[in-house]
Amino acid sequence: MSSQYLTALVLRDLNIGIVGGGIAGLYTALLLQRQGHQVRIFEGSGRIGGRVHTHYFTTEKNQYYEAGAMRIPNSDFHQIIFQLIDYINTDAKVPESKKIKLIDYIMSDPGNDVFLNNIRPDIQAFSVTPASIGWDVPSEYRDKTASDLLTQAIGGCISSLKDNFDQGFKDIVEMYDNFTFRFYCTAVMNWPSEVVDFVETVTSQTNQFSLSVPELVMQHMDFGETSWKTIDEGMSRLPQAMAHLIGLANITFGARVVGLENIDDHHVRVTTSGYNGLLTATFDRVVLAIPPAALRMIADRPRWSAEKEMAIRSMHFEALYKMGMRFKTRFWEHVTPGPSNGGQSTTDLPIRWVVFPSNGCKEDGPGVLLVYAWMTDANNWLSLSALERRSLAINCIEKLYDGRKDDRNNIINVGDLLIETSDAIWSTSTATGDAMFLPGQFSKHFDNARRHEGNIYFAGEHLSYHHTWLSGAARSALDVTRDMLQDKALSPLNKATTGKGRPYVFIPKDRAPAKENGAAKVPFKYGQDHSRLVRRWPPIHSPEVPREVLNHEYNFPTNLGISQHALGPSIANLKAPNTISITELNGTPELTNV
Repeated sequence: MSSQYLTALVLRDLNIGIVGGGIAGLYTALLLQRQGHQVRIFEGSGRIGGRVHTHYFTTEKNQYYEAGAMRIPNSDFHQIIFQLIDYINTDAKVPESKKIKLIDYIMSDPGNDVFLNNIRPDIQAFSVTPASIGWDVPSEYRDKTASDLLTQAIGGCISSLKDNFDQGFKDIVEMYDNFTFRFYCTAVMNWPSEVVDFVETVTSQTNQFSLSVPELVMQHMDFGETSWKTIDEGMSRLPQAMAHLIGLANITFGARVVGLENIDDHHVRVTTSGYNGLLTATFDRVVLAIPPAALRMIADRPRWSAEKEMAIRSMHFEALYKMGMRFKTRFWEHVTPGPSNGGQSTTDLPIRWVVFPSNGCKEDGPGVLLVYAWMTDANNWLSLSALERRSLAINCIEKLYDGRKDDRNNIINVGDLLIETSDAIWSTSTATGDAMFLPGQFSKHFDNARRHEGNIYFAGEHLSYHHTWLSGAARSALDVTRDMLQDKALSPLNKATTGKGRPYVFIPKDRAPAKENGAAKVPFKYGQDHSRLVRRWPPIHSPEVPREVLNHEYNFPTNLGISQHALGPSIANLKAPNTISITELNGTPELTNV
């Protein structure tokens, strides 16, 4: 394709298809609309947000947990998300009900427990030494904290990134990308293997040190921040607000892409399989804002260079498992000694991390805590049934709390206090988990994976330096849009930038995403739909939702193994036949099919 044609093309309005309704796809759509282009998002599931997913147990305040992204580091590297929130909140088309309020996210609290080697030392995780938990290491390491040891190993790398990120990252990749972090610790830092195991157990996930050095440096740089934020009433409010600005009429739900075809030098045909069978549409450009696993499942697509295909096949993702547990009281805030008001406890139990909510601290009534595991720790849950997963989680929480007393001298009984649970098994979805690169993958596959192929472009957090973070998805979207529009100076979304801009208005229709069993599949209430598109194209391909099911913003089912019932089955659609629920009658559990 000639450069003259490309230049002429970007000077006119483009018609762009976006595959994937996560943060990368939504951010790309907003950027393109700001510049006056037309977009159509194809989302394979029935909800928006990708790996941003808040599960609401009830409509009561603070009765939710974050099944996906749950916090935002307040640092320079993540300002793109704070700018996005400013952009949303200052747009006149966003009603007050959809504006985003940030609250403090508490990363650690003095009452957070450490439970390692069956020992509960009266210290916080950053103060844990081998001596404090009976970990056998050479004597010169016995009184060194895991946090201090990790800082010694990667503090210099993090400083270089903060001084000059581009040059610092390039240097780290050139020197250490072919090393696992475990090899780096033993060969460069000269740590004994017992010390490496100790530091990994206290500061990371099981086998996380098998990832590449650049991956570990980036992860711990982000977690080294001291100021954090989250979104009041749930992180899902961010993609919901983004979708409102894009216009629901421009998002096709339940549309799994099964085909991509270059029909000439200038256009791409997209074929989707969804609620109305096979649908096709033709675009000037297409952005694939989906994980590699989802891209690989598109069997009918162009085949690119061997290097590109290898990058798509091999980019490494790790499993992620979360369970939200709703209790009759927020007993963790009343236990004596050491109540936890936010933060997280560190264990070597199957649950690994217990995350206490930063929302609703010190409120009366029911509360929700989260158990959380990555990588090998997450994979260990996959073979268990829904009942086994719940029973195991209860057993682990009991080890931390049963028999202890609250501030009213009541003995805590975790089983008696439990109301319901809900879990998310991300590795059973096409999202598969989070991008975490193995040795050599930044240097060998990163650029190949990001490179556009003709009129097909690629976006997602896995194609950024900030894996697993919202900022990574947004930065990738910004890079893709700059590349597509040949505008390296294109600014990110923020309240001070309006871009090309046009007064786009259309008459809204009583349309909504696909429904199932009478429940709307996008978790927000539809008011008037304000779209920035010049015109609506193509027509909506989703069935009508009766007006009565739209009366409450929380009236929706959940996906990805997250249940509305007491137990979350591992199947994708929780309204399917034979979903297991647990009810309790006169103290006796009764299994029912729903």
